[in-house]
Amino acid sequence: MPEPTKHLVVPNFTRITRVYFDEIVRPTFSKVARNTIPIRKNYCIGGNKICLSFYSEQLLQKLSHALMHLEGEAVEKPDLTVHLWDSVSTKTSIPSPFEHTSHQFILETQTNTEITDQFLGIFLSGEQTLNLYDTKNRTAYFWTRDANLLPDWLSAAPIRPILHWFLSRSNIHLIHGAVIGVDDRAVLLSAKGGSGKSTTAIASVLAGMNYLGDDYVGIESGKTIVAHSLYNSAKVDDRTIAQFPLLKKHIVNPNHKPEDKAIVFFSEILEAQVKQHASLAAILIPRIIDGASTRIIPATKLEAMLALTPTTLFQLPLAGTHQLSALKRIIEKTPCYILELGLPIENVPNVIKTVLCLP
Repeated sequence: MPEPTKHLVVPNFTRITRVYFDEIVRPTFSKVARNTIPIRKNYCIGGNKICLSFYSEQLLQKLSHALMHLEGEAVEKPDLTVHLWDSVSTKTSIPSPFEHTSHQFILETQTNTEITDQFLGIFLSGEQTLNLYDTKNRTAYFWTRDANLLPDWLSAAPIRPILHWFLSRSNIHLIHGAVIGVDDRAVLLSAKGGSGKSTTAIASVLAGMNYLGDDYVGIESGKTIVAHSLYNSAKVDDRTIAQFPLLKKHIVNPNHKPEDKAIVFFSEILEAQVKQHASLAAILIPRIIDGASTRIIPATKLEAMLALTPTTLFQLPLAGTHQLSALKRIIEKTPCYILELGLPIENVPNVIKTVLCLP
């Protein structure tokens, strides 16, 4: 599939129309479904039953490991069914959405949407995938030309746009951050890259705390705030691997490009500590400091908004004002703190546990 023409593209994605879905995607998938028996995997997130139908063994291997801790029993009528295929494995082709103007939105309306729209669809340029969601039929579609060419980061966080669109309707909102905890309580760590979020999460898990995620997690906003795990993966750089040697033998992409991170799945390292959900006790904003001990100090709601909003919304296509309002509600109902990260790193988990003990 060629790149979109210059006047139609936005930085990360191009929004696809329902016309393209009806005229191109639906007939192509019907051909795939007639000729291929899918491998079905069933998952549960926040009480939602989700069935992923893989029409490619390569896609199954590439995208299922990050979700393995959420596997459940099959149900007759899932809340969402996602069909996943690639052209190379199924020997089918799919015309580009950039060949006809009726197949994509013009630039000025690319992001003019709300999560309540009946059809949501995007072409993600960075990973060369289509992600489509037909809300009326509770069915989604994921396509790429060649599963073997998908970037490594997609293995760590598969079908994120689709999960974002679907779960938002259940009041579970994807937020960029790490969630760790003890028993049934957890904290959300969120800040811009390089702030120590991942290092803190990994150090805490290796010290015995529970793990719910280190990239995107689902936060449910209701009478209580509940964190839901989406992926059991972690993306780590060379410095983190050197700091925690246990991770090295569990890297699933040892030949990753120098500019990319290594990926590990905690379900394969510390399975018993990987949890599906926990009540959210606090939001922590990590900040690396020099020459001092780790401590926690109060943060304002504005500081929390500034920490969560940019990194969350930037990577969620078609987020809109709905996601921003949800973030605000979650922050308003949750205690917020600055986590000043000092040395030694071994002290950090115990400091975090003091927050989890607060009423």
